[in-house]
Amino acid sequence: MVNLAKAMETESTTEKKLTELIKLSEETPDEPKPPEPPKEPEPPEPPKEPPPASKPSKAEDLISKANAAAARQEAANAKHEELLKQQEAMNVEKTLGGETEAGTGAKEETPAEYKDRVLKGEV
Repeated sequence: MVNLAKAMETESTTEKKLTELIKLSEETPDEPKPPEPPKEPEPPEPPKEPPPASKPSKAEDLISKANAAAARQEAANAKHEELLKQQEAMNVEKTLGGETEAGTGAKEETPAEYKDRVLKGEV
């Protein structure tokens, strides 16, 4: 955080120095400036709305974005938990339901299988 503040301070100092250099380069002391023509008085502007609240700093902006992301993540986690509970309930019903052999029918015995049973003496 300290490095960020130093970087921002250095950046603003550099910007100030650049604007001063530009102003100095634009001014030429050798040439006289032409007189400016008289300006017409501008009509008064209608009263403006009160200025909006101060712009939030970068840190405040990042914090608000992080809070919004956390809120979205919490909502997604709640939805995921609900879906997981539903899935568990479905698995329990499937497990407790079991399987039956009713209606599957008996397997037909082939002639080769019958011959093998007879030779073994099971018939």
